[in-house]
Amino acid sequence: MRTASKLFLLISFLSITGLSVLSAQTTVIAPKIPFDTVTKLITYTDVITQNGIKDSLYNRAVHWGNSFFKNFQNVAKVLNKESGKIEGIHMFKVYNAPDKEGVKTEAGVVSYSFTIDLKENKYRYTISKLNLKSISYFPLERWLNKKDPSYQPAWEGYLTQVDAYMQDFVKSLKKGMLEAVKVSDDW
Repeated sequence: MRTASKLFLLISFLSITGLSVLSAQTTVIAPKIPFDTVTKLITYTDVITQNGIKDSLYNRAVHWGNSFFKNFQNVAKVLNKESGKIEGIHMFKVYNAPDKEGVKTEAGVVSYSFTIDLKENKYRYTISKLNLKSISYFPLERWLNKKDPSYQPAWEGYLTQVDAYMQDFVKSLKKGMLEAVKVSDDW
Protein backbone atom coordinates (compact mmCIF):
# COMPACT_ATOMS: atom_id res chain seq x y z
CA MET A 1 0.00 0.00 0.00
CA ARG A 2 2.82 2.36 0.87
CA THR A 3 4.58 1.57 -2.39
CA ALA A 4 1.40 2.23 -4.38
CA SER A 5 0.96 5.63 -2.67
CA LYS A 6 4.57 6.59 -3.36
CA LEU A 7 4.25 5.47 -6.96
CA PHE A 8 1.02 7.47 -7.36
CA LEU A 9 2.67 10.57 -5.90
CA LEU A 10 5.73 10.14 -8.10
CA ILE A 11 3.60 9.75 -11.25
CA SER A 12 1.46 12.75 -10.27
CA PHE A 13 4.55 14.90 -9.64
CA LEU A 14 6.15 13.91 -12.96
CA SER A 15 2.91 14.55 -14.83
CA ILE A 16 2.46 18.02 -13.35
CA THR A 17 6.13 18.88 -13.88
CA GLY A 18 6.01 17.62 -17.45
CA LEU A 19 2.89 19.66 -18.22
CA SER A 20 4.45 22.78 -16.72
CA VAL A 21 7.58 22.39 -18.83
CA LEU A 22 5.52 21.68 -21.95
CA SER A 23 3.28 24.72 -21.44
CA ALA A 24 6.31 26.93 -20.75
CA GLN A 25 7.86 25.90 -24.05
CA THR A 26 4.71 26.57 -26.11
CA THR A 27 3.58 29.78 -24.43
CA VAL A 28 4.00 32.88 -26.55
CA ILE A 29 3.28 36.19 -24.89
CA ALA A 30 1.30 38.28 -27.33
CA PRO A 31 1.89 42.02 -27.35
CA LYS A 32 -0.76 44.44 -26.15
CA ILE A 33 -2.89 44.83 -29.25
CA PRO A 34 -4.68 48.21 -29.54
CA PHE A 35 -8.45 47.67 -29.43
CA ASP A 36 -11.05 50.36 -30.14
CA THR A 37 -13.90 49.91 -27.65
CA VAL A 38 -16.31 51.90 -29.84
CA THR A 39 -15.82 50.02 -33.13
CA LYS A 40 -14.82 46.76 -31.38
CA LEU A 41 -11.93 46.42 -33.85
CA ILE A 42 -8.18 46.11 -33.52
CA THR A 43 -7.13 49.65 -34.43
CA TYR A 44 -3.73 51.31 -34.68
CA THR A 45 -4.22 55.08 -34.79
CA ASP A 46 -2.46 58.28 -33.82
CA VAL A 47 -2.37 61.97 -34.69
CA ILE A 48 1.13 63.19 -35.46
CA THR A 49 2.21 66.83 -35.45
CA GLN A 50 4.35 67.45 -38.52
CA ASN A 51 5.38 70.76 -40.07
CA GLY A 52 4.01 71.35 -43.55
CA ILE A 53 0.98 72.43 -45.48
CA LYS A 54 -1.61 69.81 -46.38
CA ASP A 55 -0.39 69.47 -49.99
CA SER A 56 3.25 68.92 -49.03
CA LEU A 57 2.22 66.35 -46.38
CA TYR A 58 0.08 64.63 -49.01
CA ASN A 59 3.05 64.48 -51.39
CA ARG A 60 5.24 63.01 -48.63
CA ALA A 61 2.58 60.40 -47.84
CA VAL A 62 2.34 59.36 -51.50
CA HIS A 63 6.14 59.21 -51.75
CA TRP A 64 6.21 57.05 -48.61
CA GLY A 65 3.50 54.76 -50.06
CA ASN A 66 5.51 54.29 -53.25
CA SER A 67 8.56 53.25 -51.22
CA PHE A 68 6.77 51.09 -48.60
CA PHE A 69 4.54 49.03 -50.92
CA LYS A 70 5.66 47.13 -54.02
CA ASN A 71 2.74 48.52 -56.02
CA PHE A 72 1.18 51.49 -54.24
CA GLN A 73 -1.17 52.25 -57.14
CA ASN A 74 -2.74 48.83 -56.61
CA VAL A 75 -2.87 49.21 -52.82
CA ALA A 76 -4.33 52.75 -52.76
CA LYS A 77 -8.09 52.90 -53.16
CA VAL A 78 -8.41 56.65 -52.51
CA LEU A 79 -5.80 59.27 -53.37
CA ASN A 80 -7.45 62.65 -52.88
CA LYS A 81 -5.10 65.61 -52.60
CA GLU A 82 -7.94 68.15 -52.22
CA SER A 83 -9.45 66.46 -49.17
CA GLY A 84 -6.06 65.27 -47.89
CA LYS A 85 -7.09 61.62 -47.71
CA ILE A 86 -5.34 58.41 -48.67
CA GLU A 87 -7.02 55.05 -48.17
CA GLY A 88 -5.73 51.61 -48.99
CA ILE A 89 -6.05 47.88 -48.49
CA HIS A 90 -3.00 45.65 -48.21
CA MET A 91 -2.09 42.08 -47.23
CA PHE A 92 0.88 40.29 -45.68
CA LYS A 93 1.66 36.73 -44.64
CA VAL A 94 1.86 35.25 -41.15
CA TYR A 95 3.78 32.07 -40.42
CA ASN A 96 3.55 29.07 -38.11
CA ALA A 97 6.30 28.52 -35.57
CA PRO A 98 9.30 26.74 -37.13
CA ASP A 99 9.16 22.95 -37.09
CA LYS A 100 11.90 20.69 -35.71
CA GLU A 101 14.06 21.34 -38.79
CA GLY A 102 13.58 25.12 -38.45
CA VAL A 103 11.27 25.42 -41.45
CA LYS A 104 8.54 28.08 -41.24
CA THR A 105 5.29 27.35 -43.04
CA GLU A 106 2.73 29.91 -44.10
CA ALA A 107 -0.25 30.15 -41.75
CA GLY A 108 -2.28 32.56 -43.83
CA VAL A 109 -2.63 36.03 -45.27
CA VAL A 110 -3.77 38.99 -43.19
CA SER A 111 -5.62 41.82 -44.90
CA TYR A 112 -6.01 45.30 -43.41
CA SER A 113 -7.32 48.75 -44.32
CA PHE A 114 -5.51 51.99 -43.64
CA THR A 115 -6.36 55.67 -43.88
CA ILE A 116 -4.05 58.66 -43.76
CA ASP A 117 -5.83 61.98 -43.16
CA LEU A 118 -3.74 65.10 -43.77
CA LYS A 119 -4.22 68.64 -42.48
CA GLU A 120 -1.88 71.56 -42.10
CA ASN A 121 0.90 70.67 -39.65
CA LYS A 122 -0.55 67.26 -38.74
CA TYR A 123 -1.72 63.93 -40.03
CA ARG A 124 -3.62 60.97 -38.64
CA TYR A 125 -3.17 57.34 -39.55
CA THR A 126 -5.73 54.63 -38.83
CA ILE A 127 -5.15 50.93 -39.47
CA SER A 128 -8.09 48.60 -38.89
CA LYS A 129 -10.37 45.92 -40.37
CA LEU A 130 -7.68 43.27 -39.90
CA ASN A 131 -8.84 39.86 -41.05
CA LEU A 132 -7.45 36.51 -42.07
CA LYS A 133 -8.15 35.85 -45.74
CA SER A 134 -10.18 32.65 -45.98
CA ILE A 135 -13.41 31.30 -47.41
CA SER A 136 -15.45 33.36 -44.97
CA TYR A 137 -14.60 36.60 -43.16
CA PHE A 138 -12.37 35.88 -40.15
CA PRO A 139 -11.75 39.04 -38.09
CA LEU A 140 -8.48 39.00 -36.12
CA GLU A 141 -10.40 40.15 -33.05
CA ARG A 142 -11.24 36.45 -32.65
CA TRP A 143 -7.56 35.81 -31.98
CA LEU A 144 -7.87 37.99 -28.86
CA ASN A 145 -10.60 35.80 -27.37
CA LYS A 146 -9.07 32.88 -25.51
CA LYS A 147 -12.59 31.65 -24.68
CA ASP A 148 -13.44 31.15 -28.36
CA PRO A 149 -14.27 27.44 -28.90
CA SER A 150 -11.83 27.30 -31.81
CA TYR A 151 -9.02 29.10 -29.91
CA GLN A 152 -5.52 27.88 -30.73
CA PRO A 153 -2.32 28.81 -28.85
CA ALA A 154 -0.70 29.56 -32.23
CA TRP A 155 -2.91 32.67 -32.44
CA GLU A 156 -0.62 34.36 -29.90
CA GLY A 157 2.33 33.97 -32.29
CA TYR A 158 0.26 35.30 -35.19
CA LEU A 159 -0.76 38.35 -33.14
CA THR A 160 2.91 38.97 -32.35
CA GLN A 161 3.70 38.92 -36.08
CA VAL A 162 0.77 41.23 -36.87
CA ASP A 163 1.85 43.72 -34.21
CA ALA A 164 5.46 43.66 -35.45
CA TYR A 165 4.27 44.36 -39.01
CA MET A 166 2.05 47.23 -37.83
CA GLN A 167 4.86 48.73 -35.73
CA ASP A 168 7.11 48.64 -38.84
CA PHE A 169 4.32 50.27 -40.88
CA VAL A 170 3.95 53.11 -38.36
CA LYS A 171 7.72 53.60 -37.93
CA SER A 172 8.21 53.73 -41.70
CA LEU A 173 5.30 56.17 -42.16
CA LYS A 174 6.59 58.52 -39.47
CA LYS A 175 10.05 58.50 -41.03
CA GLY A 176 8.61 59.05 -44.52
CA MET A 177 6.53 62.00 -43.35
CA LEU A 178 9.54 63.92 -42.03
CA GLU A 179 10.50 67.03 -43.92
CA ALA A 180 13.33 66.37 -46.34
CA VAL A 181 16.61 67.92 -45.31
CA LYS A 182 17.65 70.50 -47.87
CA VAL A 183 21.27 70.22 -48.85
CA SER A 184 22.92 73.49 -49.70
CA ASP A 185 24.73 73.58 -52.99
CA ASP A 186 26.59 76.70 -51.95
CA TRP A 187 30.29 76.01 -52.03
